Amino acid sequence: MRTIIGASGIVASGLVLMPMAALAEGREVQTISFLTWPASNYQHYYETSNYIAESWRELGLDVQLDPQPFPSPMVSMWFTEHKFDVVMSVLSGSPARLDPEFFTVNQFAKINDKPGGGNVGGFHSEQFEALIPEQRKLYDPDARRAVVLEMQKVIYDEQPEGLIAAVVNTMAINTDRVKLAEYQPSPDGVRSVWNMLNMESLVDGPVKLGWTIDQDSWNPLVFKTLEDLDRLGLIYDRLVVTGPDGKPRMWAAESIEVVDDTTIEAVLRDGLTFSDGKPVTAEDVAFTFRFLKEKEAAYFRSVLESLADVAVDGNRVRFTLTEPSASFVSLALGQLPILPKHVWETMDAPHDFKNTEQPVGSGPWTLSHWRQGQEISFVRRPDHFMQPKADVLMVQFGSAEVLAAALRSGEIGVSLQPIVPTVVEEFATQANLQLIQAQSNGHMSARYNIRSEPFSHKALRQALGWAIPREQIIEDVLGGDAVAIATPLVPANAFWSDPELAVQEYDLDKARAILTEAGFTWGDNGRLRYPE
Repeated sequence: MRTIIGASGIVASGLVLMPMAALAEGREVQTISFLTWPASNYQHYYETSNYIAESWRELGLDVQLDPQPFPSPMVSMWFTEHKFDVVMSVLSGSPARLDPEFFTVNQFAKINDKPGGGNVGGFHSEQFEALIPEQRKLYDPDARRAVVLEMQKVIYDEQPEGLIAAVVNTMAINTDRVKLAEYQPSPDGVRSVWNMLNMESLVDGPVKLGWTIDQDSWNPLVFKTLEDLDRLGLIYDRLVVTGPDGKPRMWAAESIEVVDDTTIEAVLRDGLTFSDGKPVTAEDVAFTFRFLKEKEAAYFRSVLESLADVAVDGNRVRFTLTEPSASFVSLALGQLPILPKHVWETMDAPHDFKNTEQPVGSGPWTLSHWRQGQEISFVRRPDHFMQPKADVLMVQFGSAEVLAAALRSGEIGVSLQPIVPTVVEEFATQANLQLIQAQSNGHMSARYNIRSEPFSHKALRQALGWAIPREQIIEDVLGGDAVAIATPLVPANAFWSDPELAVQEYDLDKARAILTEAGFTWGDNGRLRYPE
């Protein structure tokens, strides 16, 4: 028996006997580069990748962890350059992502296999592609669900990622500093705009929020992460915003009507103004959708694929689609920031625009200043129809541990960053710290780059699904606040998740058997070799 030791303790133990057929016939599988998060800032993400790497080494793979600072350069290596064999993928949960498209189509459709797109691993499947328009045309949720279940079965068979877990995020409020009159349960916890709108400072100055993730880009054309979109959503309005219950709520739109399967009409709310004083018009809305589609905005490429035309009649905006799209309201109308036409239409190189100097938006807050790596200041717009209660200062911290200490001392009032498991128990005993738990609809996974070997081999991907010590990771690294998953539509997204797909147990013998059947062998040095 051999024991695997990770940086946090024992991972698992298993036999290291190689099959009798393990004759060194094929090429040795090359060293695998595992892009991951820095241990100093994101210890639990780093430890998760370390546990997985240790387990895969038991199968004869040479795995080298490649921790990189987040967001830069990790985001670029992950989403744009695709400089990894495996990446420790952490996709955050949010109400807008309760629609099944984000964790299926956005991540695995061929159209998103481009720099900046969600299909970072280059997954292609004709069967999967055929199901995309099939589910989009079904406005009846039950009928659509049947097709979404089929999509999950394709993903389960192909294994474009090694799914790990969906976490329970614990966030906290220092009630001596901040008042949140009524918490609205949401997959993103206190980060939800519906909760941020109702935060009040109990001391002089803004509500101070702590986070470890800085903004990567303020440009709606080039940003790549949900965290960037959330902060853009503070300074830009959207037509609708998904509520904590997953249903679209009217925002800048007064009403939304699905005229027919390919026609949607929005009526714009009266009295909206941009932060420079100019009115928000239906022409601004139409310009936004045409502009972001024409310029192939990275985050919205997939959701705008079916947009054929946008027409304006007074305060009405009519969207014509090339085909039915059941998710268009939540993922397009509910996410695209309304841009001021008078600012963006004359730019020579809009993709290069930094948009950091007092960006013009119509949202509940304006961006006062951004000191990269230090803080982001938002000033409330008291005349905004959502009436935010306080200015907001987001303070950046180098690690979750330092952030937790700042919350305890009262330096900040709210932790937007999930509290690390080692601190949760301590905080539960402090009367002035209100703990809030949110079951995320996001997940953690080992995402494979299948454009080239070794992960272009389906059998290897399938085998590695049995070589992820999920339960050990959940217990040792995540403090038990997580659930192992078999599909990217996790159990918290109960309506869409396929309960019949079983989580793969940790079974190295089964993994070896799959590799052997596919023709992989092992050399005298124990290294895995390709089929001849």
